[in-house]
Amino acid sequence: MITKRFAINEIPDDVRYVVYRQDENNYYDDSDFYWMIHDRIDGKIIKHVYGTTRCGGCSEFPHKVHMLVEGFTANYEYEKNVVEPLAIKQVDEYLGSQDIEIGDIVKVTNKRVRNFKDETFLVESKRDFKLRYGMVASTTLFGENVLSEPIKTAESNVTVIRHNDSKVKRTANRLVVGLSIR
Repeated sequence: MITKRFAINEIPDDVRYVVYRQDENNYYDDSDFYWMIHDRIDGKIIKHVYGTTRCGGCSEFPHKVHMLVEGFTANYEYEKNVVEPLAIKQVDEYLGSQDIEIGDIVKVTNKRVRNFKDETFLVESKRDFKLRYGMVASTTLFGENVLSEPIKTAESNVTVIRHNDSKVKRTANRLVVGLSIR
């Protein structure tokens, strides 16, 4: 339940939950209406679906919520300056160590590999091995270690140490506006 509306620069310190975006996921036959909520105490972003055309009815957020209203530009500034830095910190929770892209820094963590054990390298290219009908059976990663030695290993042998900056930014932007990550 929304209790009071504040301008961005007027939010009191005792306010915990701030709705900074009200939006809709418009699917083929159904719509979900949601709030994007900034938890100021825990520093988290919460997506709360408060209504749907799927089955009717609504779901109350179990806490007191305050709505931001100052216009599109001010809410955008709040998203960029306050919420996006929090989203960048939460990206690793959503991506984990999978979803490897070119530019990621990875470490060979499979102890059964013969070569490159515990080597860390930047993924410079990838090559998929596809079965007859296009299904990807395995992916090979290519890169160089700090001694400029070429490394070639299977994607299943590595763990992501650091995601590339463009992927982090893209994922954080999706978190801020409430879109799915994958």
